[in-house]
Amino acid sequence: MNKYLLFASILLGLVWSCSDSELFTPGDEYLPGLNKGAYQVNMNGALSNFSKFTEAISSVNGSEINGNSADGNMISISLPQKLSNGTYYETDGAMVTIVTDNGIFTNMDSAGTLLPFQLDITSVNNSAGLVSGKFSGNVANLLTGESVALTEGIFNLIEFDPSLSQTQWKLTAKFSGEAFDFSQNAKAEGVATAAIITGDNLTQAQTLTLKVPGGISVKTFTEEDHASVEVNLGSSGNSSDLYTSYDPLTETYLPIKINITSVSIGDEETPGIVHGTFSGTIAKFSNGVPVDQVTITDGKIVVPIVL
Repeated sequence: MNKYLLFASILLGLVWSCSDSELFTPGDEYLPGLNKGAYQVNMNGALSNFSKFTEAISSVNGSEINGNSADGNMISISLPQKLSNGTYYETDGAMVTIVTDNGIFTNMDSAGTLLPFQLDITSVNNSAGLVSGKFSGNVANLLTGESVALTEGIFNLIEFDPSLSQTQWKLTAKFSGEAFDFSQNAKAEGVATAAIITGDNLTQAQTLTLKVPGGISVKTFTEEDHASVEVNLGSSGNSSDLYTSYDPLTETYLPIKINITSVSIGDEETPGIVHGTFSGTIAKFSNGVPVDQVTITDGKIVVPIVL
């Protein structure tokens, strides 16, 4: 999965305290004894702390609760819906991915079978943008098969931007006639100079990326502008197979079109939004030669701008 966690190095260490001044006042959503931004779990009984930097995303297209550890390890819990109080299982689309020095662990084994995972979201404050909860389950290393039990997982008052949950984001297209939806975690970044539009298809562990080197504006971008599209379709049975419109080995660009129809910058209360369409041809490249070409049609873009 997406994947995909790029967090700033902001120090938010986990601090345990019994001082009244450091606890939250009655009425706040909190887990007793934990500071704001706390995020931790026992992995086979050993405590892993992901509280150095935390953030969440709440969107109708899919949500994430993310954390970084002091030594660069990462965790991401995802749901295919807005953050909301309740109990969610792997059968509801609740997923967890943990990146450690020993590899990437997720609650799906190498055969594609979902492993048990329970997520209890105990509080969501949509006004302040805060979420708290607990989780447990099992994860496996897809390469080695190593299994790890997750127990006593918690996250406390993790911040998210409430404005991002108000719009139905969309990043979809047909690939050789088959419809794919990459709307989960969809966003546009780096709009001014070199921009990318990304989104995830969490059910199939796929990420779509549209690249516009010159930055996003109301314009039609093609391969002549060095715009490109890439996605790990895995149509050959390998989920990591990368299909792209650009081969850096030979500097070959396949024909693509990214048509940006509108760009709104937004303000402190609401995000900016990019609207557009895209189409073209992507392929796997073997020694600079495009093979297994795929035609993209009916691509639609409605994504927030993340600065």
